Amino acid sequence: MAAIGHKWPTVGNEKVIDFLERGLNNGRIAQTYVFTGADDLGKAAVALAYAANLQSHPEGYNSDLHILEPEVDKKGISIEAVRDFIKTLNLSSFHNSYKIGIIKQADLLSSEAKSALLKTLEEPKDKVIIILLTVDEHNLPATILSRAQVLFFYPVAAAVIYDYLLENRGVNRSLAKDLSSLALGRPLAAVRLLENPEAYRAYLDKATSWLSMISSGANDRLGILDKIYTDKTWSKSAVETASGLILMAEGLARDLLLLSLERDEHIQHSALKAELVKTLESLGENGAAGLLNQFRILRQAKEYLGANVNPRLVLEQIVINF
Repeated sequence: MAAIGHKWPTVGNEKVIDFLERGLNNGRIAQTYVFTGADDLGKAAVALAYAANLQSHPEGYNSDLHILEPEVDKKGISIEAVRDFIKTLNLSSFHNSYKIGIIKQADLLSSEAKSALLKTLEEPKDKVIIILLTVDEHNLPATILSRAQVLFFYPVAAAVIYDYLLENRGVNRSLAKDLSSLALGRPLAAVRLLENPEAYRAYLDKATSWLSMISSGANDRLGILDKIYTDKTWSKSAVETASGLILMAEGLARDLLLLSLERDEHIQHSALKAELVKTLESLGENGAAGLLNQFRILRQAKEYLGANVNPRLVLEQIVINF
C-alpha cells in the first residue's frame, strides 16, 4: 500500500507513489522527473496529483501548472512549442510556489525540441519542476535521463483492477471481471470502457468480427475488414486505429492459444469466451500452428506500420495471409 499523507490516485503505482510521498515529506524534490511506462497506467494522473500535493492546490490545476502535449494531427512536439513552454515556466510564480511543467507523450519531442529542453535542464531554475511522460525512456536522450529522476510505471494486477471496480465503481462482478481482464493491467483503460458503454460494445463487436474473419475465406476477410476499418487515409488517427486493431488481434490470438492449452482463466477477452471457443473449433487439428503463424504475421505488421507503410495496406496483408 502507498504511504498515507497527501492525496493520490487510488489504484496501482504504489511504489512510485511511495517514493514521491517520501520525497514530499522529506523535502527531496528533483527538478526533473521521467515517468515511463505503457499508456493508461496512470502516469498523467500521478503527475497531476504530485503537482497538486507539491503546490498545495488540491484541484491540481492553477496558473503555476503548465501542460505540453502534441497538437491534434501533429506527429510530434516542435521546438517552437518547447520554447514557449520553457518561457512560460521561467516566468515568476503567481503563488510564490513551485512552477510545474508536464510534457505528455514526450516520446514525440522532435530532436530540436529535445536539445532545447536539455539546455533548460542543464541550468535549472529554482522551484521549477518538469515531468516528462513517456512510453519508453529510451526514446529520450541519455543526456536528459542523466539529469532526471526516472520512475517506472508497471501494469496493475487484474485482481487489483477487479477489486477497484467493485469497491469504488459499484460494478457487478461479471462486468468487473470482463473489464479487468480486457484492460491488460491498465486501470484507466478499464475505467474508460466502463464510462463509455458504447465504446465497450463497439470494441466487442469489432473483436467478434475479427474472430469471424479468422475462419473465413480471403474474399470474405477483406469484406469484414471494410466494415471494421473504414479509414483509408494515411493520417495519424488512421495509424493509431490500425495499431489498435493489431493489438486487439494479438490479444485474440493469445486467447485462442490459451484456450487450446485449457488455460481459460487467463484469457483477456473473457466476455467473448463463447465466440473464442467457436473460432478455435473451426481451426481444427492444426489450430496451434495457424495461431503461431498469426503471431508472426502480426509482429511483421507492426514493423511495417512503424516503418510508415500505409495502414490500410498493412491490415489487408494481415487478413490475406491469415
